[in-house]
Amino acid sequence: MSAAKQYEAETGINIEISTLSYNSLHEKVFSELAMNRGYYDVIAVDTPWIPKIINHLEPLSSYMMNSQTSGTLQVQDFVSKLFLDTSVYNLVDSSQAPPQLDVISIEKILDKGYEIFSLPIQSNALTISYRKDLFEDAANQALFKAQYGEELKIPETLDDYLRVAQFFTRDIDQDGEIDLYGTSLMAKKHESIFLDFKTFLSVHQVDLFDDQLNPVFQDNPNASQALITYGSWINDYKVTPPDVFNYSWDEVSIAFGYGIVAMGMNYHAMRLQDGIEGGEVGYFMFPGTYQDGELIHRPHFGSWGLAVNKYSSHKEEAFDLVNYLTSSDVQKSYLKYKHHVTRTSAYHAAELLDNDSLKEYYRVLEKSLRVGVGRPRITNYDQVSEVMQNAVLTYLTGKKDAQIVLDEAAEEIAALLKQAGY
Repeated sequence: MSAAKQYEAETGINIEISTLSYNSLHEKVFSELAMNRGYYDVIAVDTPWIPKIINHLEPLSSYMMNSQTSGTLQVQDFVSKLFLDTSVYNLVDSSQAPPQLDVISIEKILDKGYEIFSLPIQSNALTISYRKDLFEDAANQALFKAQYGEELKIPETLDDYLRVAQFFTRDIDQDGEIDLYGTSLMAKKHESIFLDFKTFLSVHQVDLFDDQLNPVFQDNPNASQALITYGSWINDYKVTPPDVFNYSWDEVSIAFGYGIVAMGMNYHAMRLQDGIEGGEVGYFMFPGTYQDGELIHRPHFGSWGLAVNKYSSHKEEAFDLVNYLTSSDVQKSYLKYKHHVTRTSAYHAAELLDNDSLKEYYRVLEKSLRVGVGRPRITNYDQVSEVMQNAVLTYLTGKKDAQIVLDEAAEEIAALLKQAGY
């Protein structure tokens, strides 16, 4: 809001902003564009929406090249991975993955048959918030060393993470009840459980689809092992709170905030409630896999972009506003709101913050965004998510074998994709 007001002051152009909840925004965007209405000049879009509405969005490359020439765009300052995933789509087949470029080049994007449909305004990645005070406690360090023969430290792999989660799942008040759990998961019937499992798949080096949109997790031992691992944390090792089947991202924040878990997965920096004795929060990347001696991370990530409505009567002015709101200086100003910025220069600016915990979070977030794995680019993403949510829950509740539920889900998804024209 303040950036838009500043733009008004600098340009004299009046800006009206509609602030809506996620579901209301989704409904409004889709209904407006379905009627080819130009009432809204600039639209905030979540990446799963774009395959459905791409023909209603104004291609931005020509505007960007003009701004690049004038020096106002600084396109190479965007974090490359998130820019490509958020904004760049193939003109013939929007389901295709974006081109792989270490340095963003509008010319190379166009040469490869792609176009740019938004500029990134916010990006989220699955990261771990943890109780730094518990990790750094001398008694905990000595006890962990005695039990496991190694130092208590930030876990690098899923096995490391489970070991630490087991260590911290205990009765800290000696009252016969577990008062602290090692970690949270998001096992509610919700988009969050799909994204949880999607990250476990990635750690096991499995993608959802190949380039032809064939499900890769079908008849795949690594995929079934990913699901077995995910389920074992809940059902076998019991390192999550017992009400984890009610957890999505909101409930995880509450559990972490009240000191119920030592580590928590979420898409933002989590905080402890006042009154948690000695409470101090740190952050680290979601665990990875060692490949040829190198630790590879592949957390889920997603982004929001600002797009120009194809039916707007003020496209030039709309792009100028999009460019301004995503610019380096304005992105830096977002840091005071703990906004998930999208430019390298803004992450560099975060190093100057006087909050060490927040600086640490921005470091972890930037690293995660540079290696993250986005959602599939399909028009019926919601249907695919629903199938995967049901599959994971079917396994977690003990109704079917891991590979059976994944194979059945793959068959159902393949049929849905065929029905959608893929």
